[in-house]
Amino acid sequence: MGAAATPVPTNADAAETARAIHATLAQISANGGAVIGSVGGPAIVIRQLPLPAVQPARILQIVDVQRREFGLLPTEEGVLDVQVLKRSRKGASVLAISTPRGLIDARTRLFEQAAVNLHILDVEPLALLNAALNLAALEPDQLLVVADIGEQRAVLCLLSDRGPVVVRYLDVAAQDPVAVARIADEIRVSLAFYRSEYDRESLPRFALSGSLGTAQLPRALATAVGLDAPFEILDPFRVVATSGLPFALDDAHGGPEFVQAFGLALRGL
Repeated sequence: MGAAATPVPTNADAAETARAIHATLAQISANGGAVIGSVGGPAIVIRQLPLPAVQPARILQIVDVQRREFGLLPTEEGVLDVQVLKRSRKGASVLAISTPRGLIDARTRLFEQAAVNLHILDVEPLALLNAALNLAALEPDQLLVVADIGEQRAVLCLLSDRGPVVVRYLDVAAQDPVAVARIADEIRVSLAFYRSEYDRESLPRFALSGSLGTAQLPRALATAVGLDAPFEILDPFRVVATSGLPFALDDAHGGPEFVQAFGLALRGL
């Protein structure tokens, strides 16, 4: 229906962030009646788990009972949720997500202060992965490596049919002069580990999203990683039909910056 972005300073308080939410909604004449938001950060624990064949309603209960065995946060510290990836007669593969209560409480208070109706609270890496899988149309024999470059940090995700989801947060800013070298190093190390431990067969497929700035960043990053071809650029506005829709975008913002927002929007469908 529309897209808009409002920059928020790194040191912004909750009131300033709430005003930015209102300004963004106003640009596209949205009323904030059913908002889907997210929390993120390295404190969130994500595990991909194999489970026996059970009723879907029992999956969360089973994971909850075995929190400690799965390395998830204890009940008093974290909120648990699961996402079913695959289900068969033999069992199921699920993502278990354990998020610190403090993160959820702070984000919930922010939306309350912004006077919007929080419909769903997702986690940042899953929003990124859901968007990437939708936009990239991953084949069964491919290993997806996607890096989302933020203003203050980057999120690196790896996923294939033969291995688990791996999520890494990188404390590196998009404008940092050494950002390309650091992100390239992390991609090489993470991919080497993934292939040695989980999936030696699948063909890596590299994608970028986020605040990419000029075309120099994707090209420089591909060169630093040692790729023969450039990174794929994830851009929902080039995949989803948007003919005639009123986008309130300016030159400072592009489609790749909206990939996580697109992943969150998929939750509402």
